[in-house]
This record gives sequence, C-alpha cells and structure tokens, in this order.
Amino acid sequence: MARSRLEFAAVPDGGRKSGEVDSGDSSGGKRRRLTQAERTALSDTRMFNAAMMLISEHGANRTTLKDICEQAGYSRGLANYRFGSKEVFLQELLRHFNRAWVDQLRSYTDGRSGLDAFIHAINALEHFLCEYHRYMRGGYIIWYESIGGDNEVRRQLKRNHEAYRRDVKLWLKQGVEEGSVVASVDADNFATFYCSFVFGTIYQWLVNPEAIDLPSFFEYVRGMVRDQLAA
Repeated sequence: MARSRLEFAAVPDGGRKSGEVDSGDSSGGKRRRLTQAERTALSDTRMFNAAMMLISEHGANRTTLKDICEQAGYSRGLANYRFGSKEVFLQELLRHFNRAWVDQLRSYTDGRSGLDAFIHAINALEHFLCEYHRYMRGGYIIWYESIGGDNEVRRQLKRNHEAYRRDVKLWLKQGVEEGSVVASVDADNFATFYCSFVFGTIYQWLVNPEAIDLPSFFEYVRGMVRDQLAA
C-alpha cells in the first residue's frame, strides 16, 4: 500500500536538527543540510499539521495564522509571509489534505475495477478516517464552515464532490461491462447515495464520534453495497 502524504508528514524528527537529514552514508553517519525547497516543504507540512490540530480543537474561524505558526514552532509571521492571508493558507491546506486522500484512495483502487474497486474505496475511507482522524476532522470543519458564503474553499469542495461522483460512476460502468455489477444499476443516483454515505458518516462522527462503531458500520455498508450491486 502506498504511504499517505499525511503519514509521511507525521513521522517524528527522531532528534535531528530541523535543517538536516540523513545522508544515506551508513558508515559515516553524516547528515546533509536540507535545500531551501526542502526546508520550505518541511515548514509548510509542520504548519499544516499544527493548523489541523488547532482547527480540530477550536474551529477554523477561531484559529489564527499566528496561533498556527506558534504551534508549529516558527515565527508568528511566517504563514502570512508565505501565503499572504488566512484564506489562501486554508486553500493550500485543503489541497494538501485532498492530495493525501487521493493518494490513499489510489493506493487501494489502482489496478482494480468495477465492484472490487468500489469495495476497496470504502476500505480506503475507513482506514483514512480511523488513522488520520485529526486531519479528517480539521479538513471537514473547514469545509463545513465555508458553506455559508461564496468563497474559493466552497468552490473547491464542489469540485471535489463532482470528482467523487465521477469516480463512482466510472467504477459502476466498469462493473456493468465486466459483469460484476448488475446492468440495471442507476449510476447517477447511486453515486449521490455513496457521497451521502461518505459525508453523512463523517458529519455524524464529527458531532459525536463515540456514537458510531466505525468498523461495524463500514462492514454493514460493504455488505449492503454487495447486495445492491453484485451481478
């Protein structure tokens, strides 16, 4: 399984100085200095991680760029200097989050098609929700708080929803063609149903995570999908 961008971002430094990495020379144990691009990527990742932690605790509206920089261990003005505004920072944070989710999804579904791909997409969501719950919680808090206005975060969320529905319809089309999915499936409505399952589950989990037994629920959904779709 491919490693998630978020898993990579969460790996601890192991005592290294923030500007050094292992050189790969096991005999000398030397460390090389990070390039400027690597230092920028590292500081961005740390600020993104800090932002998700703060947003998951306090919400996006109450989290400031100053708070994020201090939590990440940088000077107060770094995020504003690099991104220009909180809105742009949040947009880039969500792109980072969505790229990580796409990486995770593809690691489960690449080389698969039809009903098999659909079931593994459900597995990917369950793993992502359980293992990267802070990122999932923070990301969806930002998205839900954006719904009240016309803004780029909301437009980005709209594009994501459209992409998710396209994926589902593609898997269903493949399944019908290869004989793993019933030919009578209503692909448009089933894609909407699947996205309702995804976002409805996450919404309920955000409100009251203790109320949902995720492994049991996801197993139930997999069984229901097989019952509805299997040819």
